[in-house]
Amino acid sequence: MSPAQVRGALTAVITRSIEAPGTFDDNGWLRIGFCGHQPGIGESYISTGSLYLCTVGLLPLGLPPGDEFWSSPARPWTSVRAWSGQPFPIDHALEA
Repeated sequence: MSPAQVRGALTAVITRSIEAPGTFDDNGWLRIGFCGHQPGIGESYISTGSLYLCTVGLLPLGLPPGDEFWSSPARPWTSVRAWSGQPFPIDHALEA
């Protein structure tokens, strides 16, 4: 995936997660779930602190404004292309 596709996908996920009803409790703390409050998907070891580990998706905020991640034009990522009937290349897993 190109940086623009990663940026688009991350933006869509973050926006959906943050704007979903029930994402935060009355005190502003994140709740268990990836799209609102979904306690049924939690494991016994999950705590409020664990939820904040998910913020690693915000790491690109540390990139300089001129980085390709920010400066390249927006492009649809694989799932957008696939579900809209467009041709798309197969994504491959990273190999060590």
